[in-house]
Amino acid sequence: MHDTIRALYEGIFDADAWRRSLGALCQASDSSHALLLVRDTVHERVLVNQVVNPVPEAVAAYSEYYETIDPALPFAQRMSVGNWYIDSRELGSQAMRHSPFYGEFLHQFEQSSVMACLIERKPHYEVFLSLQRPLGGNQYSPEDARALDWAIPHVRHAMALRDRTHQVSALAHASSQLLERLPFGVIVLRDDGKTLLANSTGEAWVRRLLPAVSIETSAAASAAGARPEEWRLSRPFAEALKAACDPGNKQPAQALRAVDGSGRQAQVILLPLPPAHQLSMDWQRPSVLVAIHEPGVVPMTLPAVLRDLYGLTPAETRLALQLSTGIGLPEACEQIGIRRETGRTQLKAIFNKTATGTQAQLAHLLTRLGVRA
Repeated sequence: MHDTIRALYEGIFDADAWRRSLGALCQASDSSHALLLVRDTVHERVLVNQVVNPVPEAVAAYSEYYETIDPALPFAQRMSVGNWYIDSRELGSQAMRHSPFYGEFLHQFEQSSVMACLIERKPHYEVFLSLQRPLGGNQYSPEDARALDWAIPHVRHAMALRDRTHQVSALAHASSQLLERLPFGVIVLRDDGKTLLANSTGEAWVRRLLPAVSIETSAAASAAGARPEEWRLSRPFAEALKAACDPGNKQPAQALRAVDGSGRQAQVILLPLPPAHQLSMDWQRPSVLVAIHEPGVVPMTLPAVLRDLYGLTPAETRLALQLSTGIGLPEACEQIGIRRETGRTQLKAIFNKTATGTQAQLAHLLTRLGVRA
């Protein structure tokens, strides 16, 4: 029991651990094989997800032919979550002896009895835990199913946690990519100065804003013969961080000005994060979002948005921007210096790429994108 449960939750991050858990269930139930089966209810097919003691030939034979005569499938459609299919109970010994599914398929691969539990039912798929006993063993009974009932809630919970972990991981990956596209530095700091999150531009500013890191960086730069980069702040950053983290401060948002040796300037904005905010990552400590705006950084422009979001060519972008001013296609073509036939071809491509159908819809879209950009 303990081996099964421990491996299930380890399987949230390690797929091999689930096989160890299924192996423990095999031993506990005198089974030769254990599988997690996913039944695709849209395409009416069964997919094998995890297997203990896999027999690839059996999986291939089942997919190619024997799935269509599997006597368990009609029962699967009527089962409730947590219920067991037990072949000796649902079919009976006599029907099992005369069934080609058993005589031609299971016996060929030295299996004699099957039981399965419906673990999860979603709109488009169902997940089953399936166990098979070897030839010569006893057929499964309701007592065998009851002996494993304790494992089913853990299997369901571990599956839900694993799905959630994968979703969070994908979201984190997408978020990190978006942070890197921002035209300014972003840092999330704890009240003690520990960095919780930063994009690459923000990481460079961590060394400039936090004295301990700045001292180490300056020493390393001097040892390497490089001139350390120096930025002077309008007031100590630690003082602004403390003020931003103070819940009693009537002016929680803080702002600093930074100037380097060549006279370049940057604005540093500190905004406190609510304790429950996802970016804070540490609900026990106050956290602050720091944004650094440097002059000369090219912002994300509307042409770049149109290129990245919709794949518009430079020529199509020029025409779309002209049309967004409210003029008609003939005037826009004249302004850009292209023929009307060319303009009509480009406009058709713009409509297709942006999923708009009229110039009014296109203008509305560009207006919204312009505000967001």
